Amino acid sequence: MAAPMDIFRDSVKSVLDGWTVLQLAVQHGFGGVHSTAKAAWMGEAVSQWFQENADIDPSELEDFLAEILNNEFDTVADDGSLSQVAQQICGSYRLCLQGRQQEVLSRIQQLPKAQLSGCVAATGPEQEEEDDEDDEKEEEMDEQDMEVTPSSSIENGPQHQKAQNQQEDTTPNTSVQDMESQSQENVDDGWTVVTKKKKR
Repeated sequence: MAAPMDIFRDSVKSVLDGWTVLQLAVQHGFGGVHSTAKAAWMGEAVSQWFQENADIDPSELEDFLAEILNNEFDTVADDGSLSQVAQQICGSYRLCLQGRQQEVLSRIQQLPKAQLSGCVAATGPEQEEEDDEDDEKEEEMDEQDMEVTPSSSIENGPQHQKAQNQQEDTTPNTSVQDMESQSQENVDDGWTVVTKKKKR
């Protein structure tokens, strides 16, 4: 039978090969052109880390894996799988230390495969929210800049609504009263339409 650490290394590779988050990152090239090589290196790095350090607990391994995912693949595992992967690897390591390599080999055979079918890379929600907010702000500004008020002769009722475009550029000496009288002259009856206000 192979040496315990060789079996542990195979176990780490199998766990990472079945980790959907990592394999999606590789499939979509989140690690750049060397995504596949980075995933292989990740397995070796984890195995070596266990050989160089004693008593690594799952929470420490979670942090280690999360850091590699973030730095090398620009990816965050927020589906709860990070904890499961850490538990599986730590469990295999304990079994290897106890000389129970056969159990580790059995576990490797039972590990699930990465579920890549039907998975797509998500677009950044922050960008979509920012775009929606920008659109809403533009709509609000347009609504604030347009103001329609009923005229004093409201009893006649609006028979026809007629609005003529006025030039936004008015001379600085134009008073508010002059602008209102110009607006009222441009509407036949019923309603006074005030055109777009100047930005202050």
